[in-house]
Amino acid sequence: MSASALPQLPGVIVDMKTLSHPWFTYDFSIWYCPDDDDVASRISETLMEHGFRGYVEHQDQVAGTSVALKATEVIEASQVAIIILSARSLHDPWCQRVLEWNLHHVIEQEGTKMIPVYVDVKKHQVPLVLRHLNELDYRSAFFQQKLLDGLRRAKASSGKARTAVPSKVSKAKSSVGL
Repeated sequence: MSASALPQLPGVIVDMKTLSHPWFTYDFSIWYCPDDDDVASRISETLMEHGFRGYVEHQDQVAGTSVALKATEVIEASQVAIIILSARSLHDPWCQRVLEWNLHHVIEQEGTKMIPVYVDVKKHQVPLVLRHLNELDYRSAFFQQKLLDGLRRAKASSGKARTAVPSKVSKAKSSVGL
């Protein structure tokens, strides 16, 4: 999407130099079971310290909003979905649903990526639909560097992969004049 294709709102000035990829609101989103909040916090802090914009599921939710609607909006607006997989999240129905929504989005929308982060689980414990993805082990000595490299690569390659391909949310907004 070119800068001229972005909708112009009266009184809103957008500095294109600050938007690395204007079709993504978030460089990453983190999805996890509330019991794994400490892991999600550490990951988000590290990524934000390195200049990435993100959404952290249980920390950035706004009271009084639809959790399901917000989740689907964030999934659409995120370049990389980081899914924290722990013994707790593997058996949580909500975590499974969000995982499925993210996987569907990655398959459907070119230019997006999903990174499963294993926290004290083994590959054979993870749902079959995720075993084809290269995972990161949270306890690995190289976890932080591999995660940062993965996000940097996704950001660098997204311009090539999503040239002028607006998301369904963008199409819907433009059809109502936003």
